[in-house]
Amino acid sequence: MSPRSRSLVQLGTAQLPDHVAVGIEPVAHGVRVRLHATAHITGLATRRFAVPAAFVPLELADVDGLQLLGFAFTQFALPVVATRALDFDFSPAPNLRSPPAVGVLLARTTDRCTLVAPLTSVHEQIVSVDKGELRWGWHGDLDEIAEGFETTLGVYDGATSGDVLLRWATDLGNGEPPAPRRRDTNPITSHLSYWTDNGAAYWYRTEPGRSIGDTVAEAVVGLRAGGVPVHAVELDSWFYPHEISRPIAEIGYPSDVPPTGMMRWEPRPDAFGADGIDGWADRLGRPPLVLHARHISPDSPYLAEGEWWTDLLAAQPHDPQFFRRWFDDAQRWGACCIEQDWMMMYWFGVRELRSAPGRARAWQEALDSHAGHTGLGLLWCMATPADLVLAASLPHVVAVRTSDDYRFADDPALLWTWYLTVNRLAGALGLAAFKDVFFSKVPPTGADSIDGDEHAELEALLSAMSAGPVGIGDRIGHTDRSIVMRTCDADGRIRHVDRPIALIDGCLFGEPARGERLAWATATSTRDGAAWTYVLAVNTSAAATDVADVLHLAEVGLDGSHHVYDWRARTTGTTDRIEQVLASRDWALFVCVPHGHSIAEGDPTKYVVVSSERP
Repeated sequence: MSPRSRSLVQLGTAQLPDHVAVGIEPVAHGVRVRLHATAHITGLATRRFAVPAAFVPLELADVDGLQLLGFAFTQFALPVVATRALDFDFSPAPNLRSPPAVGVLLARTTDRCTLVAPLTSVHEQIVSVDKGELRWGWHGDLDEIAEGFETTLGVYDGATSGDVLLRWATDLGNGEPPAPRRRDTNPITSHLSYWTDNGAAYWYRTEPGRSIGDTVAEAVVGLRAGGVPVHAVELDSWFYPHEISRPIAEIGYPSDVPPTGMMRWEPRPDAFGADGIDGWADRLGRPPLVLHARHISPDSPYLAEGEWWTDLLAAQPHDPQFFRRWFDDAQRWGACCIEQDWMMMYWFGVRELRSAPGRARAWQEALDSHAGHTGLGLLWCMATPADLVLAASLPHVVAVRTSDDYRFADDPALLWTWYLTVNRLAGALGLAAFKDVFFSKVPPTGADSIDGDEHAELEALLSAMSAGPVGIGDRIGHTDRSIVMRTCDADGRIRHVDRPIALIDGCLFGEPARGERLAWATATSTRDGAAWTYVLAVNTSAAATDVADVLHLAEVGLDGSHHVYDWRARTTGTTDRIEQVLASRDWALFVCVPHGHSIAEGDPTKYVVVSSERP
């Protein structure tokens, strides 16, 4: 391909095995690149996921100030940044590793941007960092390919990240970008919920002298009696047996739970007592349940049925119709949603799932079909970038987690940045995000923080602006009702924004962590044709020093001056810029009022002052 003057990513000479061809099609603002199998191929795999056997080198423009952002092929599409030297950090936190490959790549200078992103067969293609160069092609575990198999990549050029993401989303949507999902179709996206997942008070833990079922029931009943209108209740991996099942113990900080697969997807007897899950649900008035699910152990008795692909850590049935039993059971137990967790383990835990095209897609499309037939929703958790892209075409995926587990990192700023960055991808795909559970109570100065969070208000705000679920996980007696109720109305209905809050273009490439800028993020809520713009500033500098910054409203798409409401100071001024100096991990929230409107039209006690009219 001849060089394109505005592109930051050029295509080199393809390195292809026999019976693989490459095609390049110029389109408006970029190109489409296809790899095509001209015959049936076996033995293609390099046996290393990030080392493709068929690839096209990607050459970066020799320009000053080039920066890269990749969404790594690992859990929650981990965002990784680099310079032209390809100095990506694929292990930014303890116990987190990912292959040196990304599913979506952005390149940027001060005046232009290029996006490299999949359009078809999204699970089978990667952009890898190998031998000092970028390579796009078929991942290295792909071993057998039928004649006619093809992957398509889009390379888009534009002035900003927003420009190229929109063009890509429009192509994925066959001419229209995916519309945001309705939120009134599932209780976890319409109303406040209570969670027991990792980071919550009752993840494998109980109050003294109680079972975990009794503890969770007491927590939910107490919240409702105290005027906290939780609706759905999430039951995490503690509710079913694993290959190595961790004991459910009295209150105390939990040790790590082994990532072993499930044995059967059925309630543990020690979790709910003699009455089982049905009797437990009856005591609570049959709340809608969110039920956690993970990969299947290779030692599961399920493997006696049908044909399976098995590996050291996980197993997967050849026929995804197998999973229909879970949806039938969930429907009978009163579930509204299945939280499909450990998606990365499904993908990387079973090599045969990766060895031929389309197997991951068939599994996820079957889950979506089962959900549709049983009236349930799906929540993707630990998803790779490919899982997120495919979810844009799966109507029953009601939300996707966009950062790792609450309290996973010693510095919560890592998770805030992760969430706000991946939300740019989710928002472009029309997906609602889920920040994960949070604690709502700030512990007293000097007190043990095991059942509280000094950043509770910011965690609640970020959750409220996810366009998806808002879930609290407080220990009994440790809920700050005033903070929780800023996320929702009196009946528990979440006050939603249009799309998930996300970093602006000028903060996507690591500037806030380097202390060059505050982490500026924005969202809108649209009502009666008027867009209310929320601007969040957070100091996430790794150096933990004060940061001073100025945001021009033009950076968030607003022309000229606007009435700007300072949510924390409760003051309004007219300006075309916001100036802030924030201490480490401090934050500020501003509401840009649409012309002809007043802040008094909304409820300034809520984080989302005017809720989106989208159902």
